[in-house]
Amino acid sequence: MDDSSYFSRTEAGFTIDILLDGDSDPSLLEVGDAIITLPSGARYSALMMTYGEVGRLLSRHEKSGESLAGRYWCAPDLIVVRDAGVESMVDVIRDILESEEIAALLPRIRTDGVMIKPDM
Repeated sequence: MDDSSYFSRTEAGFTIDILLDGDSDPSLLEVGDAIITLPSGARYSALMMTYGEVGRLLSRHEKSGESLAGRYWCAPDLIVVRDAGVESMVDVIRDILESEEIAALLPRIRTDGVMIKPDM
């Protein structure tokens, strides 16, 4: 993607585009909404969040009453990561691809943009 609002990296075996949050420092990014594209053209969706960000989200939901007052939250493409930053997120996706588990873990994005949930 040719857009400064995305961090983009191409490596052997995949391209990842991670949506950046305005002027925030990519090395401190705690929520990364990403599209992973394989050489075959297959695309997958990943929402990567740090533990801290998940905790903040649950606290907000506790106050708002959403998700049984913050007692849970789920997303079909969620990956919880320990460390903030786009480099950490790229490392996580690289590991998932090396384990050959991407099709079992993350939703595939069809050519029409519809996400197909994996069979876990």
